[in-house]
Amino acid sequence: MTVLELSDVEYSYRRNAALKGVTLEVNAGEVVAITGVSGCGKSTLLHCAAGILTPDAGTVRVAGQDLAALPEADRARLRRTQVGIVLQFGQLVPDLPLIDNVALPLLLDGHERGAAHETAMHWLGQVGVADEADAVPAELSGGQTQRAAVARALVTGPAVVLADEPTGSLDSRAGQELLEVLLRASRHRGAALVVVTHDNLVAASADREIRLRDGVIQHEVAL
Repeated sequence: MTVLELSDVEYSYRRNAALKGVTLEVNAGEVVAITGVSGCGKSTLLHCAAGILTPDAGTVRVAGQDLAALPEADRARLRRTQVGIVLQFGQLVPDLPLIDNVALPLLLDGHERGAAHETAMHWLGQVGVADEADAVPAELSGGQTQRAAVARALVTGPAVVLADEPTGSLDSRAGQELLEVLLRASRHRGAALVVVTHDNLVAASADREIRLRDGVIQHEVAL
């Protein structure tokens, strides 16, 4: 089943075209690596897929719904419930303990606090940082905060997880450990996983590699 679909997506930053008619489908449970040199459009593609950026042309569908056709409130709720996002530096809320950082998407969606914390603790356990639930991000290592970011991305049971250079700020050992956590947790949920990466080891762990060049898909390889 297709859970993420981009059709002829174009996006420009003023006069600079970042995406030039990109078409991509990702199925449930599939792991797709997006690769290419810096500036080729990888992060822009991910942000369009997440609904953070609105394409200049083309369509983006998540779980069968056209993001552009939805009212803003419905679009925000779809992003919050069906899309999990892991950014390179985690970007957790600095003043909140990990349990509240991970529970935040559920709390924003109206879940009862106790139930949201219970689900958050489950995912903190899945990624191996349950013992740090009461710690704030500044008290933790980069690897620990990235693990918590993975838990936050998965806590709502999303259809698709989008990860932008999730291992880019980590050393090779910590990066490999986090990749294994991300793959294991996504597959446990049956979520599609799209990873933007420069790391060949990360790309090799995917089912499919999509290589971008100058805003277009240069080639696509099943791994």
